Amino acid sequence: MSKARFQIGEVEKHVIYVNANPFLKYIRIEVDGERVVNVANLTPSREFQLEVGNLEKHHVDIRIRAFSPIKLSVDGKEAEEI
Repeated sequence: MSKARFQIGEVEKHVIYVNANPFLKYIRIEVDGERVVNVANLTPSREFQLEVGNLEKHHVDIRIRAFSPIKLSVDGKEAEEI
């Protein structure tokens, strides 16, 4: 099971939580506690693009690969897990 939490934003902070369970075959992504993705995962890799923020908008790319850490990029720069 892969889980990761990321905090993004400078002034307007957001927490992105990713839960990718390869055994139960689902991916859930939450932004600030609100579920924005809840899908079946039948492939070894998936990518998601989100726009996060109200006043401070960010383009977020999430890459999920089987047996690899979850990668998240914000506006083209890799974010660190918290």
